[in-house]
Amino acid sequence: MQDITDESMVSELLQKEGTVFFFYTPFCQTCKIAERMLQIVSSSKGVESHIYSCNLNYFPWVAEALKIQSVPALTVIREKGGNNTLFAFESVVTVDAFLSEHKFV
Repeated sequence: MQDITDESMVSELLQKEGTVFFFYTPFCQTCKIAERMLQIVSSSKGVESHIYSCNLNYFPWVAEALKIQSVPALTVIREKGGNNTLFAFESVVTVDAFLSEHKFV
């Protein structure tokens, strides 16, 4: 996973269909657990470099634009605003199914 801290890069990636964002905040313990689940899935599928992590504390406008109401959140960017977001990281299987369902992996 690549951590994005540049605002222009975030803006650019939000326009690219198929981009996957993992949104978190640094003091959220649930986010740390969710990130570990996502790392397990992405490394097993070999897609670590295609997933971007983003600290929402730096980019509150992204939360508003994508209607992210809580963290952790895993969002697959789609054309015409039809983005898909996972908020409940129940298990590694759930994360894997979400990414597979949205044809990311």
